Amino acid sequence: MKKLFVQTGLALAIATAMTPLVHAEENMAPVAAETAILSDQDADAVAVQIANSAAPEVLDPGLKLEQLIEDFEYSDAGQAFRSRPGMFYTTATAWVMGTPESRDWGNARVMAYKEALLKAQAKYIESLGVSIMAESMTKLYKDPTQMPQFSPEELRAPNKLLEMLDKAVAVTGGKLDNELRELGIDPEEFNAAPREKKALLFERSVSERTVTRARQSLTGVIPVKSWEAYDENGNHAVAVAIVASERFRQFVYDVTHSKGDLAPDPSKALATPLIDMLRKDRGALLNDFGIRRMYDEQGYPVLVSFGQSSNPYRGSEPQRRADERELSYAAARADAYANFAYLFNSTGSSEQSTGRSMKRQTLGLVRAEGREVTESEQETMAFVQTIDREISAKGSVSNLPGTRELFRWTATHPMHGHEINGVVYLWHPLVEQNARQLRDFKPTRNSQSGQANERPANQAGSSQSRNLMSADDF
Repeated sequence: MKKLFVQTGLALAIATAMTPLVHAEENMAPVAAETAILSDQDADAVAVQIANSAAPEVLDPGLKLEQLIEDFEYSDAGQAFRSRPGMFYTTATAWVMGTPESRDWGNARVMAYKEALLKAQAKYIESLGVSIMAESMTKLYKDPTQMPQFSPEELRAPNKLLEMLDKAVAVTGGKLDNELRELGIDPEEFNAAPREKKALLFERSVSERTVTRARQSLTGVIPVKSWEAYDENGNHAVAVAIVASERFRQFVYDVTHSKGDLAPDPSKALATPLIDMLRKDRGALLNDFGIRRMYDEQGYPVLVSFGQSSNPYRGSEPQRRADERELSYAAARADAYANFAYLFNSTGSSEQSTGRSMKRQTLGLVRAEGREVTESEQETMAFVQTIDREISAKGSVSNLPGTRELFRWTATHPMHGHEINGVVYLWHPLVEQNARQLRDFKPTRNSQSGQANERPANQAGSSQSRNLMSADDF
């Protein structure tokens, strides 16, 4: 009968899941599922199916990023990056440390992008040249005569210890040492009294260690795309794609040596002013990291650098909020400037040491309880993997003209409510030319001849300066 009840319940669950709602008067009809008879195997299978269908689907941000990257790489834009001859393309991912409950989550998100960028850069420099050192070793050892033993002197010590255990329970610190000395026991010997000993009787192991090192120039390596994925628990992961090519490295060289003398390409001119296009969608600015090569409305090639930082303050004090916002803008500004240094003149290094070992051992164990000694053997097996990886990038640029702040922005993260502050910096060839003219300005003296007028007699009147400047100059 119990089996029938279980089967009937499962059948009803299936009927409820598969049958639409009916009117109340139809509920009086007998349910055919009540008489359904299922085998134990079928009942278990149905129960598993119901449990699986009821369980919510959990999104893995890492797997979602892989799908987003794959979709991009099979798109026309992605295919152009992957298939162009002579171009290096790669991606890397990183997890945001912490969840949105943290006040510094916005900054942790920025640093996750930095980590993903470094991982991608490491792939690039390793592809240009990597040094590899690898070594492996296997060991086989057996010596059953190594079973440890206690000496007679070691076995006598526990007898004295047992005599004073009850008294030592309530004694602490220096009092315990005094009690031990009264019993004729050196406190240091008491603390070091061996209770058990181990020794290696057998070992079979195999291990390997690999060290890779790479150091190359990162000049001209630029990010072209970034992604972000998250689950319902607030765990976020980010990914970045970078590219490098001889042609773009030549462009970077021209930027740093042409003194702003770059010709526009009218075919790539924007239909709207560049600043309007960037400012139009502030939500998109939340997902813009790094630096991009773009074109303005006249077709001039420009470099647009994005920097952002979050405001950790959540109170209601206007002065405090404004102070923290200003600090956030300062951090974003440093972020934007750093992008120029990495693009124009930077070096990256990657070093990783990896060790792996598989080991099976037999340990001989002796344990002394008073004068009684017991022997035993312990079998252990373990796989141990160690990784020590460090990736770094250093960039510097000296006396760079032609950069200016295009605009700054503030947005609230649409999901988690964090205040994000950002800046957009621009390098423009015409701005560089103007900056060089201002910086290298050399005044010239214009001489004019004329005779001074005689001093008039004292009288009432007024005077004013001449109109030497026009509003058209500004």
